Amino acid sequence: MTSPAPPTDRYRILCVDGGGIRGLIPALVLAELERRLEARAGADARIAEYFNLLAGTSTGGLIALALTTPDPVDPRRPRVSASDLAAFYIEDGPEVFHRSVWQRVRTADGFAGPKYSPAALASAAERRLGSAKLGEALRELVVTAYDMTSRDPYLFKRRRMREAPERDFSLVDAALATSAAPTYFPSHELAGMALVDGGVFAANPVIAAIADALKYTPADQPGLTPDDLLVASMGTGLYEDGFSQSDVAGWGRIGWILPRRGEPPLLSATLGGAADGADHWAHMLLNHPEGEGPPRPAEIGRGPRYFRFQVTLDPPVALDDASDRALGVTLPEAARKLIDLQGAELDQLVDRLLAAGPIPPDP
Repeated sequence: MTSPAPPTDRYRILCVDGGGIRGLIPALVLAELERRLEARAGADARIAEYFNLLAGTSTGGLIALALTTPDPVDPRRPRVSASDLAAFYIEDGPEVFHRSVWQRVRTADGFAGPKYSPAALASAAERRLGSAKLGEALRELVVTAYDMTSRDPYLFKRRRMREAPERDFSLVDAALATSAAPTYFPSHELAGMALVDGGVFAANPVIAAIADALKYTPADQPGLTPDDLLVASMGTGLYEDGFSQSDVAGWGRIGWILPRRGEPPLLSATLGGAADGADHWAHMLLNHPEGEGPPRPAEIGRGPRYFRFQVTLDPPVALDDASDRALGVTLPEAARKLIDLQGAELDQLVDRLLAAGPIPPDP
């Protein structure tokens, strides 16, 4: 059996899952992480200053983009603090997930067209992110989308945009593409692509982020290895109430797409299965000692290189449930529960981020 080398924390990654309005959970957890950083590093400490790469899918992509948006007054500083993120959900969520009677009739309640217009989401993204482009982001980015034209994943990356200026899209375009969840929002057209939510292949983008980091070789440093990574992965709440064989065996098209317990089973299985699989693979890549048997479930995502922050949601919250109860009670309570359960890991993460130090701004 080979013991893994001690982590170097040379390259730090923050990942956030998809999950629609449930993004309020990681937003509140990141606000707590930033508060703990501020308590020890100073009141102006920001999440983006301590991570080399931020990755996200759908609502997680919005969070990654927001935290790396440059301030128009001081482009070397973030425009958005982690404590600002919660307001995006609480203030903008009810409008983003609002449907008029005409929208319900015209789309047959989502069966003959997307449930929601993208107009309110676009307006909120423009207001929150401004006019900045991907190449201006303060940190490296991996924001997932899927191109239905070429039938390939499409990753919005800061590095890629700097190498190909013709593809230096706006942060708003990236936000609308990554959050275009099928059946909820229409696809987003960009450079001839029909882009939809990256959750169709990477609801938890941690493997995409790890792969991107390991491909990256700093000009003046040796290439990165798994021992160099420190990864914090934020979930958006887990609710897994299974269905029996007698239920599932009889489902046809309607059975798979008709909402049950908040969401269509096809969507919840795709998102949940992809997220759980990525969580396991990331643990095996970064945490699991070579030669040991399978990890116990309680060990997965508990360090030393890969940390997973996730909480059980009971009752469930649909990804488009922007009700007062969801935003004011259920989701904040879930975030507080997660912080209480994994507070020691948040402290460990803060210790290591501070020990590694803030990342200098780009010249």
